Amino acid sequence: MKDFDVVIVGGGLVGLATACSLSNSTMNIAIIDSKDNIYQQMGDNDISIRASAINLASKHYFEQIGIWNQLETSKRVLSFDTIDVFEKQGKARLQADSNHYQYPNLGYIIENQLMLNQLYIRAQEQSNINFLHHNVDELFFSSDRGFIHLDNGQKISAKLIIAADGANSSIRQKQQIKVIQRPYRHQAIIATVKTSHPHQSCARQIFYAGGIIAFLPLWKSDLSCLVWSATPEQAEYLRSIDFESFSQQLTEMSEYCLGSCQVISERLVFPLTARYCPQPVKDRLVLIGDAAHTIHPLAGQGVNLGLADSKQLTQIVCQNYLAGKDFGSKQLFSRYQLDRSKDAIKMLSGMQIIQDMFDGASPIKKGIRGLGMNMINSTPLIKKYLIKHALGL
Repeated sequence: MKDFDVVIVGGGLVGLATACSLSNSTMNIAIIDSKDNIYQQMGDNDISIRASAINLASKHYFEQIGIWNQLETSKRVLSFDTIDVFEKQGKARLQADSNHYQYPNLGYIIENQLMLNQLYIRAQEQSNINFLHHNVDELFFSSDRGFIHLDNGQKISAKLIIAADGANSSIRQKQQIKVIQRPYRHQAIIATVKTSHPHQSCARQIFYAGGIIAFLPLWKSDLSCLVWSATPEQAEYLRSIDFESFSQQLTEMSEYCLGSCQVISERLVFPLTARYCPQPVKDRLVLIGDAAHTIHPLAGQGVNLGLADSKQLTQIVCQNYLAGKDFGSKQLFSRYQLDRSKDAIKMLSGMQIIQDMFDGASPIKKGIRGLGMNMINSTPLIKKYLIKHALGL
């Protein structure tokens, strides 16, 4: 049996970031992920379908890990300066410009695969990070160790196991850890869209009675990552129609805010569910990222929430490791669990309120949300607070 200090289950953004952050110490780390193609070559004409809005707090974490310069050098990172949120056929509107708040920008749009590639390269460069491309068969714990049996028969142990294995976490299921779930009544359609008007580094969201259309501006001025949240019935219809019809529907539904739209990638569709794990910390085991919580993509904060988990967790682990303490003991993570639960609940509640408010076309609701959004839009102090929170500051 091979013994590690920390084993991370999951080689996604949050899992790789956690391993890279911990590798600055001398601890021995293993990453378990069945995929052996985490890194994927990206040519100039290859646009990754999935992209994320990265806030300033996550940027600082990437700087700490040591990948931010490489991300910028790729010339595929776009800093967006403005946001424009409005209601289709309504009066509700919220706009913000970073120049009004003395921030360098309002965040960065980065393809997920680019971040994965740079994190994977960074992890491969570290002599104390080991990749195990297998699945977890069994998981159990003693008073001072966690034990994992892999599907190839290999057995490993660690003082701490970190589950970063996504929304359908197998570790969470194997340990029968309680998770509260609520469907959002939406499915997300993700695609790359070419538009006749340049996006001008502006992130746009259009609300309508049955859903939300978001355009995340990419590093090419005429390309955006589309995240279209629609009812299951509408999502099924949008998935079934041909690309030309879909593009026309998108152009009309977005009120030509970027001119005509042309979908240039496949369309990925998946259901949206709110998840919250009240007790993500056990002795020798911590759930982070989507394994601990998932939120609606309408505010683009899911990845940032997971990276905030990673940053706070690795700070605690490294501090206690250097102090010679038992860094896998549950008692060390009480403040972590409180902080992360507060952030997750705040985000989940906010997303639910926004979705409920924009769900439906009754004149009363339209009037209330128009009044509310326009009041926020015309009140600098409130708007500055919301922007500061979104930036993770």
